[in-house]
Amino acid sequence: MELNFQKAGHDYYEPLRFTPFTCETMRENIVPDSCGDIARIVDTTGVVCLTNRELTGDGRFCASGSVEVSVLYIPERTDAAAQGDGPCALRFQIPFQCYGEGQGDVACEFLDIRGELSSIDTRVLNPRKVLTRANLVLYPMGCRHVSMSVCTGVEEGEGIQLLRERRQTRVAAGVREKEFTFTEELPLSPGRGGAEEILSARVDIRGTDSKLIGSKLVVKGLISASVLYKEAGGRLNLLQQDLPFSQILEGNGFDEDCESEAAYRLLSCECHIGSESGPDDAYVLTLELLLRARVSVWRGEEISFIADLYSTAAPVACQTAELELSEDCQRTVRRQNARELLETGVAVKAVVDTEIGCGGAQLEGGELKLPVWARCLYLDENDMLGSVRREFTVSCPADLPAGGEELQAEDVCHGDVIANIMPEGIELRFPIECAMTTSSRRRHVCVSGGETEEEDRDRAAAPSLILRKMASGETLWSVAKQYRATREGILAVNELDDESQITPDKLLLIPRAR
Repeated sequence: MELNFQKAGHDYYEPLRFTPFTCETMRENIVPDSCGDIARIVDTTGVVCLTNRELTGDGRFCASGSVEVSVLYIPERTDAAAQGDGPCALRFQIPFQCYGEGQGDVACEFLDIRGELSSIDTRVLNPRKVLTRANLVLYPMGCRHVSMSVCTGVEEGEGIQLLRERRQTRVAAGVREKEFTFTEELPLSPGRGGAEEILSARVDIRGTDSKLIGSKLVVKGLISASVLYKEAGGRLNLLQQDLPFSQILEGNGFDEDCESEAAYRLLSCECHIGSESGPDDAYVLTLELLLRARVSVWRGEEISFIADLYSTAAPVACQTAELELSEDCQRTVRRQNARELLETGVAVKAVVDTEIGCGGAQLEGGELKLPVWARCLYLDENDMLGSVRREFTVSCPADLPAGGEELQAEDVCHGDVIANIMPEGIELRFPIECAMTTSSRRRHVCVSGGETEEEDRDRAAAPSLILRKMASGETLWSVAKQYRATREGILAVNELDDESQITPDKLLLIPRAR
């Protein structure tokens, strides 16, 4: 006779982990007529703006957007009076569209792709033309909807004994996204000259808070803006400012005990001299950004299931299924102080600008390996402008919890950079923070169905009371199931309070159910 099971349904989103993929893009660019011929390339910087992402019909990832490029160069000087005009900049976009391999027909929802610039350089083709090449690393992430039903009990059945297990897991309840604009006027110091030309502009965006209040998701963050500009006469200045922001997203369908995590993607970045009220005001810079906020909502959930069953009244044939759960989930932030020397080959007089880039973290040998690149713009002892760039790896103890087998680094960012001039070059010191989630992926066998069978004829001749020792690896449940007894009956006849009192050398009386 088929058993009727009580079942509980669970709906959630399971994170998917994909392999990062790379992309190379390039563009030739003509020097505008208003700018002088190129004498020497000093530096090239870029900001990745990833506007579109999708999963194609053949299971591949598609990412598209642009790299906002600034090429800093020293122009040819034909007029002695113009020697103090300083460097010039070429600012342009390099569009890209690239594809990465997915996981075939795996259904992916809430797809997100984070783009990082791994390298960028510019080569002079002739005094009026350059070729810029940029290499990107793209990190896809997403989740898929899971709807499962597990057996939690049996509605009826004589002598049914159940072995129940309960596991705590952390599941994704959903994702919310919102695009928004951010505009801020940045006043320049009145003690300095006004801006004549913006040479480069970049931003770092990091979240500072995310919480669910009623039916709303409230997120806060900080935009660290760095704008390199030139005064009349050629003097270079760097404007750095932290700009707080906040946004509200719809949070319907989530419980207040859920946790939320916010990440931000840059879609476009523009910076120009002047403001809306004073378009010719050289003492104000206006920053205009288009951003996407992505908020992942998580909840803790207890999964209860039947791990095994039998009947004291009749044999039972069980069907089983495999249940895979993420357990021991912990979200932590690791912080590591980094120190690196960038050798210049010349004596440095002053540091003009510094930039740090962080790639995706990897777990190797119990440590987090964080790929980092650093760039410095400097003046040498002859007031010549130069730059240096170096790639290196920062190691950080992972401190995985006991049983932690999986690690996902969601966000890597750096703090304030301290640059010290050394005889060999420029020493950089800065902290790196890596937000990560650790978990253990465990498989459990659970009962998915079953039916009672006819009693064996030899069963009636079996003894009603058995005396035996517990063998190695046996449990009270396995012994009770073998003889179709009950755990409670075995404990009672042996005058024991619980299973912990059973030792391997102890003789047990096992009353067999009739």
